[in-house]
Amino acid sequence: MTTPPSAESSPVSASTATAPTVNWRMVGRSLIIAALIALALWVMSLIPKTIEVFVIAILIAYGLAPIVRRLSLRMPKALAIAIVYVALTLVIVAVFVVIVPAVLDQFQVMFANAPTYVGEAQQYANAAQAWLKTHLGPLVATNQLQAIESSSVDKVSAGIETVLGSLSVIAVGVANAVVIAVFGVILSYFLLANSDAIRDSFYSLFPDRAQKHARVFSREVGRVVGGFIIGQTILCVIAAVLTYIALLAVRTPYALLLAVLSGLCYAIPYIGVVIAAVVGFGLGALTNWKAGLLIAVIIMVASKIVDFLVPKVMGDTVGVSPMAIIFAVFAGGEVFGLWGVILAIPAAALFKVIWNLWLHPWLTGKPFEFKDTAGDAHEARAPAPAATAASTPAAAPHS
Repeated sequence: MTTPPSAESSPVSASTATAPTVNWRMVGRSLIIAALIALALWVMSLIPKTIEVFVIAILIAYGLAPIVRRLSLRMPKALAIAIVYVALTLVIVAVFVVIVPAVLDQFQVMFANAPTYVGEAQQYANAAQAWLKTHLGPLVATNQLQAIESSSVDKVSAGIETVLGSLSVIAVGVANAVVIAVFGVILSYFLLANSDAIRDSFYSLFPDRAQKHARVFSREVGRVVGGFIIGQTILCVIAAVLTYIALLAVRTPYALLLAVLSGLCYAIPYIGVVIAAVVGFGLGALTNWKAGLLIAVIIMVASKIVDFLVPKVMGDTVGVSPMAIIFAVFAGGEVFGLWGVILAIPAAALFKVIWNLWLHPWLTGKPFEFKDTAGDAHEARAPAPAATAASTPAAAPHS
């Protein structure tokens, strides 16, 4: 009597039974998600001002969330948020009362002396032409030098006239920026106050099997964005203070203006300090070239001193290589302008999180290895997002 072949003796049937099949449900869901993302980007391109308000609000909320979280350990959350926003309002008022008027005064002095600057630039050009004729003699083409000098002076004069004529446009732009910033601060308050509900809504977008991924992602978003905002703010303030003290020591007439510029430009990785140094050299050269060189050196040295403080202030918050940061800065600036330059570092860090959490496991087939931390263990025991929202890190600002 013959027995039917077993599963072990029929490799062909076994391989046929385990042949991979296409998960059309997953494919369809991926296509729908991609279409929704494309639609959202298109809608966002139609409302840039609204998007700016929300971007500012999200950045402020993430920057204040760690402070609110620490205060919430000792007092109710609502009281912690109120204290933080009262302090923020006092800082903003102090900036507008003390720093902004002084900076505007120095701007007015600079623009009032614009004709003098043009004359001094022409004197520099004449002195350079005389030096070249004295030392190089017949090798110097006098007509070409005169043509270059005349063209340069005309361009400088035209540039100054354009700036002066655009003061009204600049004033309108500054007013719009102030309004956007004010609404951003107000909206950030509501984001922090309703962070639990926002976190629950974010977790509800993921199925049960992906809840741990969602919680890890939310924690990393809070760590990267919140740490970057706080750290970058501290570093920019330190850069501005160091630059201001050094420029005051050498009696630079535009010390506060250049210090504020240096602090703001420090937020732009690598190229910001170059921009501040070039502007500082240009303003200092209106006195003499040695003063301009000294100002540029002060700005660059102050930025290097602050660079040494970066590991202490930020730690490993970002964790992105310098080459990736440079690429992100230039690509972000080319695509999104100033916002792309400012947000290049946190965007690169968030892309790294998405890559490690989802893209790399999807491409390689190797699952993401979760670290066994206290927070993860707590989240692993959580039965549902709504039940543990207050004790888990958030995609919304966690407080």
